[in-house]
This record gives sequence, C-alpha cells and structure tokens, in this order.
Amino acid sequence: MVIFFGIAGSGKGTQAALLSKRMGWPTLSSGEVMRRNLDNPAIKAKVESGQLVGDEELKPLLEREFRKLGADKHEFILDGTPRNVEQARWLDQKIKGGELRLTAIIHINLSEQTALERLGSRGRHDDDSGAIKGRFKFYEKSVVPAMSYLKSQGYKIDEISGEATPAEVEASIQRVLEAKS
Repeated sequence: MVIFFGIAGSGKGTQAALLSKRMGWPTLSSGEVMRRNLDNPAIKAKVESGQLVGDEELKPLLEREFRKLGADKHEFILDGTPRNVEQARWLDQKIKGGELRLTAIIHINLSEQTALERLGSRGRHDDDSGAIKGRFKFYEKSVVPAMSYLKSQGYKIDEISGEATPAEVEASIQRVLEAKS
C-alpha cells in the first residue's frame, strides 16, 4: 500500500492516478468509496450536504474494499485516508496485524498560495475560496495530526515538493518507491 497525503490542490489524486497507471495498482479513494455507496441513506445525506462521512460508516466500507483487493498481499494506492488520528490508529493496527502491507507514505508538500491558484483555475463547483480555505483548515486540524501519529509509531513519511511540475513530482515518487524495493 502506498498512502498519499497532501493539501487540496497538491496533485495527490493526479499522482495516485499516474502511479496506478504505471504500476497497474488499483487506487482506493475514500471519496470514490463514498460515492459508490450512495444507496446508504446516511452516507448519501452526508455526501450531498458536503459533510465528511464518519469513521463508523467509512471503516466497514474500506474493510470490504481491502478484502476485495486482497490488500494483505497486493499493492494498492490509498488516497484520502487516513483523514484523522482515529483512522491512522486503525490503519496502524491493520499494518501491524498483517492485514495491510505498507510500502510507502508520501506527503506532497504545497504552499496554500500555490494550492489556491491551482484550485481556482480548475473550475469545480466546490472550489470557491471559502470552501477551499475550509479544506485547508480541516487538513491542518485533522490530517496533519494523523501524519504526526503515524510518524510517532515509527513510520517514515517521504516528503516531496508539490511545487514542481507533475512530471517532476512523478519522478520523485518513483525514486522513493525504487529506494524501498
């Protein structure tokens, strides 16, 4: 498993897609898992109102996806999880218990200013400045502590500059993965 972290606009979704294509590994995105489960009224209500789906709803769905992927034996890319310390603890237990095999944790660093410029130019309906700043605050308040928790448990988080071109970021990720193989 390769876990991608990065602020909104950092290009982590792009890099996950590029890595998936190059290596033939599936990408497991928590957002995509939620969208595939909109037949669940609780999930649908939260997704449609822009709220995050809680751990009690997300973890069982991810468990099912892990089993489908054979995540204890096969490589895959995790994008959008963990989003908080509780999810980081949960993943840590799965890794230490042999249910998941961790290859790398990659953090794509990007300044908020550059992220704002990128997000403003992509034209998505949820990319107004208020929503973007809310995502930045959430990242600092929730995701950064999740990364800190993983570091405290002895995991190495490889830092890559997201200020570079997508091709340069991709090459940096490839170097990190080659060093681990």
